[in-house]
Amino acid sequence: MTDWPAIHQKVVTAFAAGWARPHRHAWDGMLAENAELNQPMVPPARGRAAWWGEAERLLGFLPDLRGDVLAWAGREDRLFIELRLAGTLRGKPLAFRAVDELWLSADGWVVRRDSFFDSAPVAAAVALRPGSWLAWWRSGLGPALGRRRLLRSPRGLTPAS
Repeated sequence: MTDWPAIHQKVVTAFAAGWARPHRHAWDGMLAENAELNQPMVPPARGRAAWWGEAERLLGFLPDLRGDVLAWAGREDRLFIELRLAGTLRGKPLAFRAVDELWLSADGWVVRRDSFFDSAPVAAAVALRPGSWLAWWRSGLGPALGRRRLLRSPRGLTPAS
């Protein structure tokens, strides 16, 4: 029988530690090799290599971004984590809340991550701070057409099929 409460606690601890000190490999201990990844503002992707690229782009744009787990709830193979993300964009604070739904395997790996947040305040913050536009574009988080082209680059990213 699967000890879901223990798995939930292990994943929440790893998730929180990753957001407390984020870097490309911060979530390797919880993310399955071929995990499905879905979130606003970026195309769906699959696998750790895709996550590494997303983490690098995000932290390249917002190097001081950190997250705090506010609450979580789990039920068998599903885990919901509410977090507050905060960083600095062109000298001004940027903060928003997100809820991640994590789908878990019986051996404790995250096999799918669906992140939910209102992207409008993030997009508005970027739009209202023209000094951030070049960094935003260079990070690979820029407009969808350019982003698709960047995802086909030899950076090792693999869009979800």
